[in-house]
Amino acid sequence: MIAASMEEQANTVILARVSSKSQEDEGYSLDSQLKLLTGYCDNKGLNVVKTFKIAETASKEQSRKVFHELLAYVSQNKVQHLAVEKTDRFTRNFRDAVAIDDWLDKDINRRLHAVKENIILHKEAKSDVKFMWNINLSVAKRYTDNLREEAMKGWAEKLAQGWLPAVPPPGYETITENGKRIHVPHSTNRYLMPDVFKKYTEPGQSFATIAKEMDRMGIRTRKGRPYTKSKVQKILSNPFYIGINRFNGKDYPGAQEPIISKELFDKVQYKMHKGRPGTFIKHNAALKGLIRCEDCDTVVTWQLQKDRYYGACRRDSEGCQKSKLLRQDEVEAKLVELLEKLVCPATEVIDWVADAMRNRHKDSIESREHLVASIQTQIDRLKRMDDTLYDDKLSGEITKGKYEEKHGQFISDKIALNERLTQIDKPLKQRLEQRLVILELSQKAAQLYPNKTPEQKRLILSKLFTRLTLKDGFLSVTYTKFAQAIAENVQETFKLTEVTK
Repeated sequence: MIAASMEEQANTVILARVSSKSQEDEGYSLDSQLKLLTGYCDNKGLNVVKTFKIAETASKEQSRKVFHELLAYVSQNKVQHLAVEKTDRFTRNFRDAVAIDDWLDKDINRRLHAVKENIILHKEAKSDVKFMWNINLSVAKRYTDNLREEAMKGWAEKLAQGWLPAVPPPGYETITENGKRIHVPHSTNRYLMPDVFKKYTEPGQSFATIAKEMDRMGIRTRKGRPYTKSKVQKILSNPFYIGINRFNGKDYPGAQEPIISKELFDKVQYKMHKGRPGTFIKHNAALKGLIRCEDCDTVVTWQLQKDRYYGACRRDSEGCQKSKLLRQDEVEAKLVELLEKLVCPATEVIDWVADAMRNRHKDSIESREHLVASIQTQIDRLKRMDDTLYDDKLSGEITKGKYEEKHGQFISDKIALNERLTQIDKPLKQRLEQRLVILELSQKAAQLYPNKTPEQKRLILSKLFTRLTLKDGFLSVTYTKFAQAIAENVQETFKLTEVTK
């Protein structure tokens, strides 16, 4: 029993920190630390039971995870000794130092060995030992603070050049160009992310449904995992997609090419922060969040009474206070009538229109390619001018103020060109397919609508109507531009094909 107790009191845990990326790869620093620490423990009669390692390249979260695992291990296994090479190999912040002090204070037999500094810290250590420990701790803290200052200088310079000093969101990838790490649209995901943003604007879509949609589309994290709901919210809120770098709570003009139009981005933000329809826990009305009262400018909400939905606005103005409650079944009957106006009596006409759209699409490819090439040439020219301007600043040929003025103008011009490119540089095949889907939907919507789920009904209405409004108790609708053309000119084929330009 006595021998076991003495052996237990000699149990020791070693912590080694690899000092640099090159040394981590080569292994020299780690080997030398372990050799030093194991030799020290042998001389002191200490029994090494476990070794913990922290890479210098580890993030703050990873380092703290290892540190807490170490503390949990020594506490659970009644380890009395911790051995490190020196203070800055062990901790570089006061918060961890407090945790170590608490651990030492709980048992008079516990020891912290800083071998190279010849410090053995314990509960009843002399004041000069604690004084040296605190000095070494302060020096280690200063070292990390200085590293952060230098890093922040680099971040500030990179932001000034229009680049984000962080990993870009999905839809972009990092490349090295002229010795600089920059962010460019991903070869495939650049075309998928606009669909993700558009999908979110549809009725019934949430962060959870978008997370599933992104997983289905193959848009995942760098580790191949599906995005969580919270991460999807951050993605949809990130102005990086429209050429703005948000870093540490501040926005900076970005040099990256936008892949989302500002109009679409604003629609997403409106739905997230301002335009959320009322939520219902027990009921799911088909017209939820779709109809707005023009008199009081509020969304019509619905309640289920005797197996029938009734809707009303807030009635905040005199114009709508005397209006009757809406019955959903009556409103839906009216909507079906409006959908029937889109149905062409001759199916061959619709087939002719679809063929005309395909032919026009084919004829427009060449002109659009020339326009895209012209805009891209202007963007490339601005990049070269901006790089030359930066070299002039480094050589002292222009002042910092002049550089920032001209650089800001270059960034502004690139954002404008990239915004224009975003609007036209969408795959023409994808644009055509979307219009063909709407054309087909317009012919089947009246028949499909009555038998669909509330979510599917809202989706049909959102594809064919841009606005449903209530005025003096009467419902009015606004077709989408394409649906309006179908409704007005469904048999005038030439007018209809002009809309597809």
